[in-house]
Amino acid sequence: MIITKPTLSFNRPEIIGLIVLLLLMYFPLFGHLGNLTIRIWDEARVTVNAYEMWQTGDLLVTKYMGNPDLWNTKPPLLIWIQAFLLNFFDDIELAMRLPSALAGASTILLIYYFVKKQTQNFWTGFIAAVVLLSSKGYIEVHGTRTGDYDALLVFFTTLACLMFWLFIEHKQTKYLYFFFLSTALGVLTKSISALMFLPALFLYTLYRKQLFEILKNKHFYFGIFVFTLITAGYYFLRELAAPGYLKAVGENELWGRYLSTLENHNEPFRFYYDHLVNGRYKAFYLLLPVGAISGIFLLSNHHIRNLAIFSTLLIVSYFFIISYAKTKLVWYDLPLYPFFAILVSFAIGYLIQLRRQLNSSIIFVKVGKYLILIFIFGFLTQQIVLITRQSYKPKDNPYEGTDYTLTYYLRDALHGKHDLNNIYVIYDGYNTMLKPYIYQLKDKGVNTDIKDWRKLKNGDQVVTYQPTLKEHLTSTFDTEIIEIQSDIVTYKLLSRK
Repeated sequence: MIITKPTLSFNRPEIIGLIVLLLLMYFPLFGHLGNLTIRIWDEARVTVNAYEMWQTGDLLVTKYMGNPDLWNTKPPLLIWIQAFLLNFFDDIELAMRLPSALAGASTILLIYYFVKKQTQNFWTGFIAAVVLLSSKGYIEVHGTRTGDYDALLVFFTTLACLMFWLFIEHKQTKYLYFFFLSTALGVLTKSISALMFLPALFLYTLYRKQLFEILKNKHFYFGIFVFTLITAGYYFLRELAAPGYLKAVGENELWGRYLSTLENHNEPFRFYYDHLVNGRYKAFYLLLPVGAISGIFLLSNHHIRNLAIFSTLLIVSYFFIISYAKTKLVWYDLPLYPFFAILVSFAIGYLIQLRRQLNSSIIFVKVGKYLILIFIFGFLTQQIVLITRQSYKPKDNPYEGTDYTLTYYLRDALHGKHDLNNIYVIYDGYNTMLKPYIYQLKDKGVNTDIKDWRKLKNGDQVVTYQPTLKEHLTSTFDTEIIEIQSDIVTYKLLSRK
């Protein structure tokens, strides 16, 4: 892989390859994106935030049940996009998830183009894109397949880091401004999570002996000003609009989440490593050290060496930061996957380079050259097939049990399959995933709502599927069964016993 002057030209094989990549991306990223109903925790909360923003037109203060949301305190860039899409999509699942899928596609194309341009090798860029596309932990819930913050965050953190690397390499001011703008948009997506690569960027600056040069650059300080204006400006206006927001941010996102365990998410230091090697990156993790060694020592080009060192620093630094945090969730490792893909592409790229160096006429050597190609093609094809099978027609996970029984029922009601007019929904537990469908039904003129099962009265009509609530109803009231569909029963409460 030899660096020459970058060019934007594409030859016919590259155009065909890019078309193939786009087709491969469709099925894991966009296929049946709205099949599953809104997921129970974060996606449900974000969906309620977006729907209420769309209804009220208040773009500054995200709300939950009409009040400023001080539990989900993330800035609203994702929610702005989702609320905007609600103007065009009746399918609420698609409106919520499309930004994540588009962000995932944009990140894959960014990695493809960046690696191709820096290595001047189409196949290395294509391999990096395919590796990212077939990464199990990336094409997943809380990744590119649900309406959560993480996929959009990954796009901005990846873009910011690559812009910083280009600035260090080429000293062009435009890259520095792109870095600050991308970082600011990352903060507007998921707060301080967008800044967790900064220690690695500082270390790389020291390694390249450019710290004092950057500190003397006036554009560096203007970039900081632009970043501060965008991010601090939002937080300041949000606090003015609804006081108490900054305090909640500190407790939920800053010292609270890192220095203490929130919501019982206390895990051992090896938590992320174990998940990577046992599932989320099981197919590729052994190639990471090979890619780092290949890029730094074997692929004889100083640009590749610098990019390999840069990617390795980003991975190691970020990995230790999230591993030392008190609150751990599996998807916190998501910003690492684009840089994983870069290193893995170097490992496979070295195999291809090694194959080209085997010029012997010995039959075993000739066979070996073809075996290398067959292995690479077969391995990547297998991973694409697996990730497509996993995501193209998604199903509820068995461990989720009956969490989504009522969400599917409510979605069917939206399509006219059930009449919920003058019927309450009752549910014992966290019920936010039900609210978007209730909001939509109300907007269609259906008189329904979620009602506290402890506050029911004579004459109420209610629908539930939970055995404990069914038992409560029949032991507390004389009831009439209006409808039975599988486990879901609609009751009329006649009189209290």
